[in-house]
Amino acid sequence: MQKPGCSKCAETTVQGRAYIDKKTGLLCVTLDEKYEKPEGLKVLVPFICTTCGTTEWKTIDTIEDKK
Repeated sequence: MQKPGCSKCAETTVQGRAYIDKKTGLLCVTLDEKYEKPEGLKVLVPFICTTCGTTEWKTIDTIEDKK
């Protein structure tokens, strides 16, 4: 899914990390591709276009991620 007018989603999309902010309770996202993931679980991960800001959520398998 990309915003109309953005032709760079395929090139500029990076994996992020989602977390709950302890002070506000809001779901936040950072652009961290390398971080500690729980072992042996499937994890819901945001993929963000750094050009238009479109976020697509995908499930990744942490076992396959380490191969």
